Amino acid sequence: MEHDIETESQAGRRALIINLSWPALAESILVSLVSMVDMMMVASLGSYAIGAVGLVTQPRFVMLASFQALSVGATAMVSRFKGARDRENGNMVLNQALVITVGITAILFLAMFFGGETLVRFLAGKNISERTIQEALSYLRVQVYGFPTLSLTFTINAVLRGVGNTRAAFYNNAVSNLVNIFFNYCLIGGKLGFPALGVTGASIATVIGQCAALGMALWKVLDGREFVRVEFKKLFSIDTPMIGRILNIGLPALAEQFVMRIGIMFFTVIVTSLGDHSYAAHMIAMSIQQLSFTTGMAFGAAATTLVGQCLGRVRTDLAKLYVKMTQNLSYIVSLLVALMLFFGGEHIASLYSDDKELIHLAATMLKIIAVVNPISNARFVYLAALRGAGDSRFAVVVSIVGVLLVRPLMSLALVVPHLPFQLGLAGVWIALSSDGAVCYILSRFRFRQGKWAGIKV
Repeated sequence: MEHDIETESQAGRRALIINLSWPALAESILVSLVSMVDMMMVASLGSYAIGAVGLVTQPRFVMLASFQALSVGATAMVSRFKGARDRENGNMVLNQALVITVGITAILFLAMFFGGETLVRFLAGKNISERTIQEALSYLRVQVYGFPTLSLTFTINAVLRGVGNTRAAFYNNAVSNLVNIFFNYCLIGGKLGFPALGVTGASIATVIGQCAALGMALWKVLDGREFVRVEFKKLFSIDTPMIGRILNIGLPALAEQFVMRIGIMFFTVIVTSLGDHSYAAHMIAMSIQQLSFTTGMAFGAAATTLVGQCLGRVRTDLAKLYVKMTQNLSYIVSLLVALMLFFGGEHIASLYSDDKELIHLAATMLKIIAVVNPISNARFVYLAALRGAGDSRFAVVVSIVGVLLVRPLMSLALVVPHLPFQLGLAGVWIALSSDGAVCYILSRFRFRQGKWAGIKV
């Protein structure tokens, strides 16, 4: 049974949150698990391969940053129109978001095609082997060609989440990831008659999976059964006011994403300075750590949609109530995940490698992040709720403080050899945890101020 957001039943409200959250949670867990399996398959080639894929992660996220930002604007806008039952403007959001996506994709494709190698070598620093760098560049070249499929899927999924269809993104990503694993098996080691392409094969498998996801996403917005649909006439026209409204929310989110990526890139340089072995352990821990963020992101997706729809009905009181209920559910599930990482991290890390030192080092990092996992995830819910209300500018402030200041500065203080602490990789992960705690405090304070309720989008 589908409940309306204005239902008076507490059970009905909880059901709404769960119905929006579980596909996003399942999607996040699936993506995390497949990413882990992906890394395990690559790890079979050696630690250099883990490092190679890790080096490409940040340039790839730089490319994705623009579409994460655009998706914030598109999701917030379309959820308002869904709440107001305005299908025409909802369609306009989808079509104009796709127009923006195509334009930004073309720019980023050229930037990464010509500047990707410089970025990878900057991230590698002086302590990563040339073999690892060359494998990273091979992986990146394939990713650049496949980026248009990823960006279009990202935008469509964001709009579908805004209208409340979080299941579509789950199914799209489920098929994409299964296709990815199958072709990983075929192309990394050369199975079923396919060539053994190693790290490059893993990259090709990822792009094939992205193509499958795009096909499914397009089908959802072409068959006419969704609240929104692609209208080809609107794809070839530019609605400046609507684009302006989307970007009014999206541009601050873009600034947030770029601040984050700059901070994370400097953070990566600090980690790579510790050498290949520590960087491999870091990437294993980061791969597993994704599981710890799945709950916050999933419940955050529900918070964005519900806040937007409630404000579309001019029900600020309901928006606050839904965020409180969503946050409570997030705390419970996050605590369970934290316990799994704290007590089971070493066992999970052993699936990546048989190097006992590497396993122990990765497991120690997971214990550190598990301690702050519930409040670290809570920041995702608060920030997602603020974005759903159109208050995306505050997230920029949070990113500057957390990712650009707390994380790198604490990492330097705890890692640099000439300073008293010299904690190595543990210092890096303590800084990572501190960033999450600081962002939680700031986002919680902002939400409780209530200024987001009066923002016009």
